[in-house]
Amino acid sequence: MRRNKIIPQMFDVKPVNSEGDLDLEKIKQVADFAKIFAGKKIIKKPEIKLARGFCDIKQSTPIDDEIKRFRKVIFEERKEACLAKKTADVCFSQDVDIAREVKIKNRNAERAILVREIETQKAKIRESEIQEVKKVEAERKREEEYQKQLKKFRQALSWQKNVFKKRKWRRTVFDKSVFCFQSIFSSIKNFRKILTDGKRNSYNIIAHEIFRKKHSFSFFFAAATVFLLIFGAGFFHKSLKIKGLAIENGKIAYANLQEAKNGIENRNFDKAAFNFQEAYDRFGEIQKDIDSLGKIIVESSKFLPYFYQLSSGSHLAQAGKNIAQIGKSASETVFLLNEIKNPLETENKESISLLKIFQDSNQNIAKIAAELDELEGNLNEINLEDIPEEQRTRFIELKKKLPEINKFFVGFIEEGKILTDVLGGNGPRKYLFLFQNNQEMRATGGFIGTYAVLDIFDGNAKNFFMDGIFNPDGQLREKIIPPIPIQKISANWSLHDSNWFPDFPMSAEKAAWFYEKTGGPTVDGVITMTPTIMRKLLEITGPIEMPEYNLTIDKDNFLENIQTEVEVNYDKELNQPKKILADLAPKILDRIFNARDISDIAKTMSALLTSLNEKHILIYSKNYAIEKMLSANGWSGEILDTRKDYLSVINTNINGFKTDGVIDEKIEHKAEIQTDGSIIDTVSITRRHNGGGTPYEWWNKVNADYMRVYVPKGSKLISVSGQIKEFNSPPIDYKALGFKQDPQVGMENDSTVIDEESGTRIYEDAGKTVFANWTYVSPQESMTIAYSYLLPFKLDTNLTTNPADAYSLLAQKQSGSVGSEFSSKIIYPDFYKIIWQYPEQDIINSFDQEEKQSAMELKTDLKTDKFIGAAFGKKEFIEKI
Repeated sequence: MRRNKIIPQMFDVKPVNSEGDLDLEKIKQVADFAKIFAGKKIIKKPEIKLARGFCDIKQSTPIDDEIKRFRKVIFEERKEACLAKKTADVCFSQDVDIAREVKIKNRNAERAILVREIETQKAKIRESEIQEVKKVEAERKREEEYQKQLKKFRQALSWQKNVFKKRKWRRTVFDKSVFCFQSIFSSIKNFRKILTDGKRNSYNIIAHEIFRKKHSFSFFFAAATVFLLIFGAGFFHKSLKIKGLAIENGKIAYANLQEAKNGIENRNFDKAAFNFQEAYDRFGEIQKDIDSLGKIIVESSKFLPYFYQLSSGSHLAQAGKNIAQIGKSASETVFLLNEIKNPLETENKESISLLKIFQDSNQNIAKIAAELDELEGNLNEINLEDIPEEQRTRFIELKKKLPEINKFFVGFIEEGKILTDVLGGNGPRKYLFLFQNNQEMRATGGFIGTYAVLDIFDGNAKNFFMDGIFNPDGQLREKIIPPIPIQKISANWSLHDSNWFPDFPMSAEKAAWFYEKTGGPTVDGVITMTPTIMRKLLEITGPIEMPEYNLTIDKDNFLENIQTEVEVNYDKELNQPKKILADLAPKILDRIFNARDISDIAKTMSALLTSLNEKHILIYSKNYAIEKMLSANGWSGEILDTRKDYLSVINTNINGFKTDGVIDEKIEHKAEIQTDGSIIDTVSITRRHNGGGTPYEWWNKVNADYMRVYVPKGSKLISVSGQIKEFNSPPIDYKALGFKQDPQVGMENDSTVIDEESGTRIYEDAGKTVFANWTYVSPQESMTIAYSYLLPFKLDTNLTTNPADAYSLLAQKQSGSVGSEFSSKIIYPDFYKIIWQYPEQDIINSFDQEEKQSAMELKTDLKTDKFIGAAFGKKEFIEKI
């Protein structure tokens, strides 16, 4: 039969016959089946509620969705079948029913399996969470119990320490100590229980301990007493034996240290090293014997009666080992220094380099620093009462000096980079040396009369050349306008006048520039020295014979003899007045390097370090990192920055001969704090000329000084007295002759203002305000110049925001100066109270009843920079705080 109307029915779910019409028989069957299915009671399965930790797992599954969809289809078909029942019977195939039931059963089975898997997983995770919670809770309880027992343990130890702190108590409280040790041992036992049995209930432990202590106290006390008696007897016997051995080994070790010291002094470094090692071994035996008693017991013996010296003895033995090791490293360092030869002698150019010696020495110094640190710790653990009374003073002095000594060695290691660079460890270096005569003062130390050039690489001096300063000056082709005061004696600015600026880095740059313009090479740094260094070195070497000059030079006649040779007795045909300096320097170095007294090396290093601190040696490096380290150590000669008061008096001898060698200078500074907090400074400079009756003409002349006083930037001049009004006219027409203006000098000139009343030149330089005047003093006379000026800041105090404020003064010495007498006095109203002051010592405090003013004063010298300061608060504010 031809099938008609099949295509439109292909997408319909209702059954049709072969002709495409509705198959009513099948529909009737479905209706009957649907009625049976609808008549069954559908039992809703209980909803599975997952735990809170499973909220991310979906309860519905693909099987659930499919069943819901299938039921919806069945119900829709049943509805349509009921409507069609009126016209035909419903018929449905049995094969379709069987297939549908099988499919549903399979899907239900899969769903059951999936549900079981989810339930299993949930149960496992729940169990894990429960175990984790139990574990955390157990740890917390154990920690609480641990802290309780720890507190008891510490209390017991604290009580024990306090009981035996004073030696006079130790015998009287011996019985109490037994109970104390009982508590300690009990606490230790509790710790072991807690740490080894973590699962045990901490409350049970506490209950058990309380019960045990109540019923076993008497037994434990008796047992502890017996134990201490038996142990103490054996311990005491062994301690006496060790004490005898320690005394014997200590005497031998001390003798070894003395022999080592003699070996170093006699340059027998092998013997010294051997003796230091022997001493180290002896001290090691002492420590080993003491430690054989038990380290814990020895360390605890400081709290035990009769045995308290054991701990001190142990640390004393360790300190002896430290000293022996320090001595050994020091002897090795001295041995290396002994290998240094005069680097300026040509026959020594093949010897070991200075850099190699320094690097090897630096390693030994690092060892010394480490041993010093350990030595300091051991000495701090030694009870002073355990030291024999006759040795206690030396012991205390050693403890006080150790931090300073250790700081020196640590600083030496940290600053090794400076010496490494200077010695050419970072590549070839060329240095310009300028010898400044502080008998004729200039801003950075003195008139430059001699210069030298040193080439050095890897610690070996490749070339050293010394000459008079006027030889290169004669080769200068640049025409530079000099500073106005210099124009009084020179129409052109050149190398010998280049140190015009008190800020040494600026003057060093200027000197290097001038040297290059004379045809000289570019240099890596500039180093200056004054004759004061030579005098310090002659104190070490003793007199130096110079037969070619018929002279014997020593520290007392150095200046006179050298000045005479330079000014008068030099060979006029050879015209090398500074030749004597070139001949003297190698002789001094030879004497130092070949000295038999090994202490001369230490004295030489100390003299050089002192000269750096007193600014008789200044170093400038074009390497910024090295220059920064020089500045940090105070060796750069720069004008320092400060937020409060500042003072520096700069003398510049212009055509005043060598008279600064016989001038005594006194600087008096006074700061008066006004009632409104403003501050007025008064500075008086007195110069006394002690020449006039000497056999040397250069000391019998008038001292001509262009004096500059550097004060805080913004200070306002109030008055000045004692100055000489003098104005210099240019010696030539600089513009017409094509001279150039130096940038720094131009800035100085542009900022200069001349006070009409006093003639004082006022300008700014290096971040300071400068007051400049001419002063003159004749032989056997004195002169005083005084400045009064208002500082640019006030003392600001108030109760709410600023109950206290500070005043401080940095007084910076002039580089190359031998040191002026200096005093600073701070006067303040009576309603102020000093909260803090520096320095704490050497300050004189006073009160003027009539003026109702108080004062603090410092008197010292300016061999180095000085600082004085105080914090002030109004009394009414201080009382309310």
